Formats: sequence, C-alpha cells, structure tokens
Amino acid sequence: MKLSRTSACIAFCSAMLLLLQPAPAARAQSGASPVNLLSWGAGVLIVQAPTSYSSSGNWSPDALLDEQANTGWATVSGDLTPKVFVFELAARSQITSLGFDTAQVENRGRGAKDVKVEISDSKDGPYTLIASPSLAPVMDHQKFALKTPATGRYLRLTVLSNWGDSKYMEIMDVYAYGKLLAQPVLGNNSGTFTSDYGDFHLQQTGVTVNGCYEYKGGLIENGGFDGRVLDFTWSETGSGGSRHGGPAMLTFADDGQSFTGFWWNAGNTSGVGGKWRGTRKSKDIGSCPDWKPGTGNAVEAELKSNGSAQLYGILFDIDSDHLKDESKPTLDALVAAAHDQPTWNFSIEGNTDNTGSEAHNVTLSLNRANSVKAYLVNAGVNASRLTTQGFGSSHPVASNDTALGRSQNRRVEVEKK
Repeated sequence: MKLSRTSACIAFCSAMLLLLQPAPAARAQSGASPVNLLSWGAGVLIVQAPTSYSSSGNWSPDALLDEQANTGWATVSGDLTPKVFVFELAARSQITSLGFDTAQVENRGRGAKDVKVEISDSKDGPYTLIASPSLAPVMDHQKFALKTPATGRYLRLTVLSNWGDSKYMEIMDVYAYGKLLAQPVLGNNSGTFTSDYGDFHLQQTGVTVNGCYEYKGGLIENGGFDGRVLDFTWSETGSGGSRHGGPAMLTFADDGQSFTGFWWNAGNTSGVGGKWRGTRKSKDIGSCPDWKPGTGNAVEAELKSNGSAQLYGILFDIDSDHLKDESKPTLDALVAAAHDQPTWNFSIEGNTDNTGSEAHNVTLSLNRANSVKAYLVNAGVNASRLTTQGFGSSHPVASNDTALGRSQNRRVEVEKK
C-alpha cells in the first residue's frame, strides 16, 4: 500500500459542524499571533498515539506534526476503529483555530472524515470538546475557527471515520493556531541519555549546551535552548576521516527524562534528515573520546576547526534586537575566544526565518548582529576586529516551510577572518 503515492488534488467544500465557523488561512508574521503550536518546531510532544502503519517517518504519528503536506499518518491495514492521539503543547496555550491537510492521501476514500478535538490542562483529563469537524476528502489547508477560544496544555485528537476505504484512515497534517499563555519550562537537562544513536552526553549551562553522542564521533556544538527546544549543530566523522554535519534540534519533556529530536544535513533545506529519541540514563554527564565536559571553549574550538560557528545560545526578545540574559554564557565564550586568539577578526552575521517582510528581516538581523558586537566591545574586544552583517532570511540552513526549519534559521553565525 505505502510503496507508491498517488497525489489527489480534487477540491471539495468542507462541512463545518459543532462550535466551528469558516476562517481564511493566514500566514503568521514576525511577533504576531496566532501561530501554529502543534508542530515539532513549537516544542510539542506526542504523549499518546495509536498503533500505526509506521512507527517513525512517513505514515507514523510524527508526520502529523512536520507541516509537510506530502507526508502523513495512516492506520495499520484493516483497522478502522477510532484512533486517539494526545499532544502536549510546549506550555498552557489559547487555541483559536484548527487546521487539517488531506489532499495527498493515497486515495479519496482513505482520507479522514469525522474527527473530534478536545482540550485539557492534564494529560489524564477531563477533556472538553472544542471541535468536531467533518473534513473534505482531498483538500489541504482546511481551517476551522473556534467560536470561543479554548485554553489548555493537552490536545486530544480522535479520528472517527474515513471516506469509505476498507483498509486505511489517513491524515497528512494537523494544526492548532493560537498563542502560548505561559513560558515553556526550562530545566537542567545535563546528563547522559540512551538513544538509537548511542548515548548522548549533554552539558547545560543556562540555555547553552555542548556535548557528544556515541555514534561516529558525534559532537553537539554551540547549542542553545529556546523554551524546551534545543537548537544546535551536529557533526560526525565520515569516510576518510572527514567531518560532516548540519543543524539539529531536541525537544525535552518538562521533567528532563526524555527528548525527541530531528536533524538535517548541512545545505539540504528540503526536509528533515532523521530522528532521535532519548531517555535519561543518568545525571552524570559522562564523556566521549573527542569530548569531555567542562574542558575548553566550544565556540573557539568550532571556529578553529570550521572557520565559523552557528550560535544558537544567543537569544533575543521576539522581533527585537534586545539580548536576553540567558545569552550570557554563549556571548562570554565568544569573548573568551576573541581574547585567546588576538590575531582573529570576526564577522558577526544575523539571520532570521522568512516570516515578515524581507526588508524588516534584514534590518532586524543587522541590528541583532550589532547588539552582539556591542556586547563584545563592552567586554574589551577592539571594535576594529568586528564586522557585522544582516542577511535576513536569505541564508537558510533548513526549510522555512515548517516551524522546525524556521527555528533553525533564526540564529547568529560568527565567521573567523
């Protein structure tokens, strides 16, 4: 069934049921709300899912949250009983509308028809019904506005029926638009985690994280938390001993006992390269042959080996060039690198995602680079060694089509000159 794909793009008018009214689709701008809170990039976790056609990748529950309408979820063959998912949002939120993609289900009859969505402040409920739409057979961007905004931390989606196929029910993507009502929890996630790529060893200082994993000499470089989502650069040793890597992210559970993550290959913005899952093994950080905690300056080491460093630990207020206090450890590591290497000059480059106008993004990214420069100058680095550039969204390292990719594209990058 899943070895080939037939793309269906027939337009049907969707029916609106209980608590719903039609709403036009709108693209969120920088700093504006509502935004899609039901995506990996927004820090959502799946805390309950049914047995599905696949446990990872396409046709798995994960694919409901990747914001890519050509990948989705499906039941196992012949099981058409109601299927229940529970999603944990990054923090308590207000939901104003829901969305669904079904255009690229494998045939018209397999697309989900009747669904219901409920909300709660607790994983175990009680849940309150907020929507029960009947979806069009093959249509993307089906958006349903709630008559009354709904608040909670957990969303429960139940897929009740399809459009007549005898084997499968399918949905490609699910969206929940709104705004966070609280800041996501940031705990101390230092320690060792078991994973399908060997043990991960993480050292966290404030929002800054460095570490390693026991697979092909894997390194976790210059990471930074934004809420409970950790963005960083990964690298591994390939054939012939050369290093390769790219951007990555991990979303941690509030209790710090597990994470779910994704990675990309550098220069490939077309889609996610793969997935990690980790479970806490110990609070001891541990080490790898190529990395030990508390030794050396990770920013300086990456600049020395790669000539540049993507610094996800430098954070700003939303749509602002004001540096957050949590940025201090990463900024201080950059200051230390400048003092340790007096012959180095630095190009500080601001980058944004593609929300908002490009003119606004270029100005914002330049102002952010200048804020970093000002911090270094105030710390005693000669201004003549520092240049700044603002690239806006023109230098993406991941796809801007998803929240996951956009989170990777919002970064400060430093080049050694």
